Amino acid sequence: MAIKLLLTIGIFLAKYVLPFLVAWLAAKVVNKAMRKDRIRGNLGLVVLRSLITAVIWAAAVFIAMGNSKAFTKTWETVLTSASVVSIVLGLAAQETFGNVFAGISMSAGRSRPFRIGDRVRIGDADPGFVEDFTLRHVEIVTYLNEHIFIPNSTVASSRIVNYTKGVGGSAYPITISVAYEADLDRAMEIMADVIYHHPKYYGEEKPVVLCREAGESGVTLRAVVTTQYFQDNMQTCSECLLEIMKRFNKEGIEIPYNKLEILQNRVSMEK
Repeated sequence: MAIKLLLTIGIFLAKYVLPFLVAWLAAKVVNKAMRKDRIRGNLGLVVLRSLITAVIWAAAVFIAMGNSKAFTKTWETVLTSASVVSIVLGLAAQETFGNVFAGISMSAGRSRPFRIGDRVRIGDADPGFVEDFTLRHVEIVTYLNEHIFIPNSTVASSRIVNYTKGVGGSAYPITISVAYEADLDRAMEIMADVIYHHPKYYGEEKPVVLCREAGESGVTLRAVVTTQYFQDNMQTCSECLLEIMKRFNKEGIEIPYNKLEILQNRVSMEK
């Protein structure tokens, strides 16, 4: 009796559990071989990884369900009414297949709109860095650590602004104002020097510092901080800005700010 029970359990596990176990191991091998850090920047490999994973799990589902007589009979019934089912499935999967084909088209083209790690703005969404790209959606991480998931079909039909393309790495601008009386050349030199010597700066030459605006109280200087990985960019920008302010203070370069002076008049009244 015990042997028969164990045999029944073993057959059940082999039919319904083993396919998913094999699929899990295969998917793990694929994800390990095609890790994000290895395929970063190559949308074709990112989509290929998702396709292989999807095929593996789909095969596991069909193998497990195929071992069920009830599923086989149901499938035969479905095939007899294929026309009705095809319409229902077509309507239900229209959006899903739209996302899949949009993802494949964006990754297969020569002029790809972005890579993993690029800083982009898609449509009306807040700008951020491309964290992941799947068959269904694009994941954007903003500077507020908000994760925005945008369907591929929406991405393909939206206006995409890529702030990183042509620069290499992940880039973001920092700005700082200096007083009109300050030595502007020295201020720009300090700004470029601080950014260039930061350990996370990604570039062979010093960044270009530009005059962005001549405002009411001072001159606004702007430079782009580039890092190899977008995860480092926000912290690097913060550290560079703090170090620039320290250097300005040390060398007597004034950073303008609003000052409020209160004048109080004493009026003596004769009785």
